[in-house]
Amino acid sequence: MRFRRIDLNPGSGEPVANSPQELLLGCHARIRHYIQLGRTLAGAQGVSEAEVADAAAAIFRYFSLALPMHESDENETLYPRICAVQPTGGLVLEAAETMVEQHRAINELTAELLALCATLDRSPNRLAQLAPTLDHVTRAMEQVFGAHLHMEETVIFPALADLFPPEVILEMLNEMNDRRRPPRSGLHLVQ
Repeated sequence: MRFRRIDLNPGSGEPVANSPQELLLGCHARIRHYIQLGRTLAGAQGVSEAEVADAAAAIFRYFSLALPMHESDENETLYPRICAVQPTGGLVLEAAETMVEQHRAINELTAELLALCATLDRSPNRLAQLAPTLDHVTRAMEQVFGAHLHMEETVIFPALADLFPPEVILEMLNEMNDRRRPPRSGLHLVQ
């Protein structure tokens, strides 16, 4: 089995999103891609240690850098606005509450995946030993994310245009894009 390099990083020639829904759906595509890459890595045989390390590093990079931004998009940009306009007991509000709650379970699985990928990046020769655990974790992520992403894509995202006027939609998109912009200065405090 061979790995094929696909650059799915924002800012690398990828079209700019025109709406929050488009941006979020792009994130969903990348989530699915990197989970599948993890599944592929778990079943990989006859690949070089460099390929194992590269795949593990790519998965680690996505789930440690991009996924938290996506979660912030949902928890900090969507959720409070939905809470402000949806009546208690409304379908979209219930879905948004479920979305935020599911992030906790997702974060636990993501922590396991990150630990595995960090180990494989440093010690790619351990793939055979860690493959069963990697397969288990990525299958669990596939299942949890499957339900999570489906609910967002069928209930929450389609409702945004009905819930919010265009200026609020633009405000949400700007917030999401701001999360992805590098700091204006090349200097920043690191603690």
